[in-house]
Formats: sequence, C-alpha cells, structure tokens
Amino acid sequence: MTVSLRSLSLVLSAGFILASPAFAQTDGGLEPKAVNPGDGEATVLRELVVADEDAGTPAPLQVDLPPAQAAAVTTPAEPPKKEKEEEGGWHLSANLAASLRLNYGGATLFAFDADRTTSSIAPLQTRVRVTPEIHLGGLGLIAEADAATGAILGIPADSVVGDRQPVPAIRALELRKIYLEYKWASGTFRVGQQTSMWGLGLLANDGNKDPEAGDFGQQHFGNLTYRAILAARPLFGKGGAYRAFEVAIAADLIVRDNFGEFVKGDRAFQGVLALRFNKDPENNFGVYAVYRNQRNIYVTDGGKATDAVVVDFAGRWQLLKRRNREFKLGWEFVGITGTTTQARNENAALLKLAQFGMALKTTYRVGRTFIYLDGGYASGDQNPSDDRVENFRFDRDYKVGLVLFDQVLAYQSGRSGVRAADPSLAGVAPEGADLLGTAGSVTGAWYLFPRIRIAMADWLDAYGGPLFAFSTAKLTDPFNSRISGGTSVNALGGRPGNYLGTELDLGVQARFKPITELTVTLTGEGGLFLPGDAYTLPGGGVMAPVAFGRLRLGVSL
Repeated sequence: MTVSLRSLSLVLSAGFILASPAFAQTDGGLEPKAVNPGDGEATVLRELVVADEDAGTPAPLQVDLPPAQAAAVTTPAEPPKKEKEEEGGWHLSANLAASLRLNYGGATLFAFDADRTTSSIAPLQTRVRVTPEIHLGGLGLIAEADAATGAILGIPADSVVGDRQPVPAIRALELRKIYLEYKWASGTFRVGQQTSMWGLGLLANDGNKDPEAGDFGQQHFGNLTYRAILAARPLFGKGGAYRAFEVAIAADLIVRDNFGEFVKGDRAFQGVLALRFNKDPENNFGVYAVYRNQRNIYVTDGGKATDAVVVDFAGRWQLLKRRNREFKLGWEFVGITGTTTQARNENAALLKLAQFGMALKTTYRVGRTFIYLDGGYASGDQNPSDDRVENFRFDRDYKVGLVLFDQVLAYQSGRSGVRAADPSLAGVAPEGADLLGTAGSVTGAWYLFPRIRIAMADWLDAYGGPLFAFSTAKLTDPFNSRISGGTSVNALGGRPGNYLGTELDLGVQARFKPITELTVTLTGEGGLFLPGDAYTLPGGGVMAPVAFGRLRLGVSL
C-alpha cells in the first residue's frame, strides 16, 4: 500500500488549505476593489455616475477598509454644514472595470516519468475580466466574471498528466463574484459568491493579481466561496488607535480551492473568526482561526472525510521609511491539525493532520534599486505509511519562481497521479491519487529566493535572481516506489537526494498609459532550472536543465 499512502499524504498536504478571509483595502477609498488587470498595475475604476459616497467603513475579509490612519487621528474637525446635511444620503453610483490578459510561454522538453514520457508545454492563454458594481448609499451589488479564460492550446492532455495542471484549459465563462453588501460607519455585511484571500496568499489566494515587477509567475485560479460575512471595527467610536482593530466572522461553503470543488461533489463548510490590527496597507497584522468540515456526496464508505482546524498569523510592516530608503517585511505562519480519511491506508483508517507552512517576504529600497529576499517552508511527510499526514502545500496561486514548482514538479506530480491510478498496479486506484498533482504549488520543500530590481525608468523595470530549493521529504513517486518494493524512488526512477536544485530567473516589465484611464503592461520573463540530486537518474547523474520563457500583455481600464 505504499502507493496509497504516498498518494494520500501528498494529497493532504494541500487538501486542507482553507479558503480563508482577506483584509484588503484601497488607498483611503471605500469602494470594493473592482478587478485586477493581471498586469501588475492597479486597476483604474471608471465611474459612470459621479456621486458622493457615505462615510461607511467596511471591515476585514476582503471588505475593503480605508487605511486606519485614523489610528493617529483624534477627533475629526467639524464638517461644513452642507456636508453634514448630505451625510447618510442615498446616493447612486456605478463602477466598471475591465482587463485583458494575453500571454504565450513555453518550456523545453523534460521527462515526466521513468519511461521518459513527455509532452510539449507551450500554452497560449487569454483572459477577459469584467467587474461591474452598483451602489445605492450603503447598499451594493458587486459581480466579477472572466470570459475566454485559460489555455487555448499548448498544454498536455489530461490522459498524460491528469486535470490538476498549473495552466487550466480554456473556459468560455467563469463567474467569480456576485454578492450583495451593506456597509455602515464601522462595518459591513456581505452575502453571496466571493473570492477569498488572507495575508500573503499562502493558504487562501483570490488569484486576482499577477506578481508585480520583482516577482515572477502568473495566477490562474482563485479561491471561490459562497460566503456570509459580518465584519466591523467594534472600537471605531473611541477614535485614535482603537479604530485600527478589526474583527470578522464568516460562514463558508467552498466553491473551489486547492482541494475542494463543489462541482465534483465536495461539500466543504467553514467557520471563520479573524482579528486584525490594521494601521494602514503597509502596517498591519492579524490572526484567523478556521474550522473546516469536508465530505463528498459521491462517497458512502467514510472516505474523503476531513475535519481540520487552521490557525494563521500573517501581516506586513514597514520598518523603515525615508526619502531614499525603505524596508518592508511581510510574513505568514500556518499550522493545521485535525483528522482525515482522505489518505487512509492498511495501517490506519483515520489519519492525523500535523502540517506547518510559512513564508517571508522582505523588500529593501535604496533609491531606484530594490533588493528582495524571500523564503518559505512547507513541511514534508517522511513516512507516508504511518497514521500521520504531515506534508503541507501552498496555495497554487502563490508563485515562487518560474520553472521548478510551476513546471517540473507540477507536471511530474500530475503524471505520478495518473500512473498511481493505473489499474495494472492496483485493482482500484488508491485514495487521493487524483489529487497528487500539485498544479504548481510549493510542497515538501524549503527555499531561499534573493532578487534585485532596478527601476531603469519610471515606466521600465528589470529584475532577477537565483532560487535555491531543498526538499523537506524525499521526492518520491508512488508508482515507481510500488514496483521497486517500497523503496523511495523519484519520478525518473532514481534514488532522490535532498537538493531540489537552483533556478535562475530574469524579467523585464514596461508600463504605458496612452490615456489616463488606460494602462498597458508588457512583461517578459525567463528562467533556467538546474536540477539537484533530488532528480537523480537510475544510471547516475541528474536530469538535464529545463528552461522556460513567457511574454505577457496586460491591458486594464
């Protein structure tokens, strides 16, 4: 049962990453964020009907807050009489944001398994995103939809690597948001389908923004949930620093996240409690606790059942801010505990969850030069045959580099799932084999990613750096290990070491504004992965280097 155990352990590393709340805010505005153009630039809202907004203060969990610079403000000045008369008025306004993302990329051929199975990876992708909003006083109706989103061509067939790929196939239409909200001076209530985001996006990621210049990768998914949320600043009336304290409670039914999909029969319910101190967008920290109960309506034998508790501490803080120097720190630490039957095996019908993940992001600016140092850790499972599941998986929209996690590990793990489910290996596919594909997630690894970015002009940035990655558990392929008598063997049939490899990434981004309301961004990125001893071949040596490049055009209105 090595296959079953390994499959399940890898599956559970991400299966219990919860679609969690998010704190997001505009620069002092009270409107919900409309849409991310997918090009690293802030969206420009087109206001169709100009009207004053009420002074409501939305609250956490993606219920956009104005910066709590109120934390440094005492009693506000008395407003003019005319303004006081207008407060509380039922003003009608409508906003519309839209964006287009078009990109093409490709990787050199590399082996997916020990049989040297391979396939061309050269996706041509499109996405049109539209976000309309209507507000009447404190009431609002917000929607967001993607059209023609995904890869038109250039991705491997599902029969080769399964359907958990880092780039999804083209979809004609996808509804991301449609919800009603009511906001007042110190809080907000929302109900309907919403995206979910928290902290750096390590666990829950709305997939709403591609990395800006200095970071790499591209987002494709986003956590979606049917949510009812009440969020507020309960001490808002006290003024001063008290205004920065936020609290939120939410009830969720997951539409889609890393390892739960409503359309596939998964019924994942969540209860959320979140607390945060939010001084402003660059200075905040908070904690949330989530309880998740997940079952599958198509399973009647007790399988695919999970009860998990997640505690996540995340934030960011600007430690230095001067004219020519800045230093910022962002962090997220996650612990998961609970039980599951998702990866049950002959040694244990009920498995214990004990997973840990973390990520740190630092930025130091000197003039027009930016120095980044990122690091991350995802616990691994050294013994997939026991009664514990310990490997942790980042959200698939949290991007680290270009090649190792998003290409090599993604497609080799996807192929592992297909081979592990082969009826010639076992009469029935091991539980969790369908979730072995990482879809680009960081899992069972720790890494360091130093980079430098130079603002060559106000409209042009060049950036790059090396990624060093190590395994926290041996890279083990379920199929190869099974036919090898249980010995840990990697996807290529060799005995894996601990060093995943070194990746060298370079990028350049140019931004243009032909008119005030329009932003055009052109991004080019390339990476070269040099495999380490984790990718040892059966005859000695390691897998050949893998290169990847991408060109992306973004247009936002």
